[in-house]
Amino acid sequence: MFKITTTQKQNALLNEVIISNEKLNCSIYPNLGASIQKLNANGIEIIDGITNDEKGLELYKTKFNASFLFPSPNRIADGKYSFNNVDYQLECNETGLNNSLHGHIYNKPFKITKTEASENKAIVTFSYTNNGTIIGFPFKYELDITYTFLNNSLKLDIKVKNTGAKEFPFGIGWHPYFNAKKIALSKLIFEGDKKYALDKQMIPQQEIQLPFKTPLILGDTFLDDCFLIDKPNAIFECEDYKIEMDFNSETEKSYLQVYTPDTRDCIAIEPMTCAPNSFNNKNGLLTLKPEETYSWQINMKF
Repeated sequence: MFKITTTQKQNALLNEVIISNEKLNCSIYPNLGASIQKLNANGIEIIDGITNDEKGLELYKTKFNASFLFPSPNRIADGKYSFNNVDYQLECNETGLNNSLHGHIYNKPFKITKTEASENKAIVTFSYTNNGTIIGFPFKYELDITYTFLNNSLKLDIKVKNTGAKEFPFGIGWHPYFNAKKIALSKLIFEGDKKYALDKQMIPQQEIQLPFKTPLILGDTFLDDCFLIDKPNAIFECEDYKIEMDFNSETEKSYLQVYTPDTRDCIAIEPMTCAPNSFNNKNGLLTLKPEETYSWQINMKF
């Protein structure tokens, strides 16, 4: 039987929604963008999340563990873009490279708007309303994130509705890290042979051929790349577990960002509906008209 419980902490940023049964134990932080910070399946820690303390909060500011990326996954060069003949300036939170990084919902408070627990599954929906007050993105919207847990899978449903009077540009991404004690022996699988060359600001330029083929045994390979993939699917295998993610979107191409931190103990595998800097290069960029709704799903088996 699944159970859904909530914890209230002195620092509300550390509040948790805990989903559990005899096989799973998961923790979601509503006030950190409804991000999942723990996923333990059959005693194996799959998600590399933060600790439930001030040190964990400091880590989240730079690592964005399992955060949702909206309205712009990854980087926007200098935080600048133009849309419908209007120029906008976003805050640049990647100060070293002077980029806007990972949108603005990763640290926003979400409300719990639905819970359901039964013998076979648990469902939790988190909702956030933006009234058009974000610097550089003065557009109104409502965004819902629904987690559906089964014993060996997790489905994410992300739904955004334009509640304002103006059309706006957007993309969506998810930024989970997966534990890998022996990352050199781990395997990454996707279908595709192209990635973006990057400039000094880590901004995509032209498409180039991959220097490797998949399945890729990671070895000492360092990755911080956006791959253009033929099928919206990615598989990661390590010594303890295997995950598979499917992430369909309405764009012609599928985009997958992969990052291997210097710690070499985890890997970020980030499905995205668009490329980095899409507000400027338009690669995979979506737009949403007033009263329209867009839905995106990620299905992860483990």
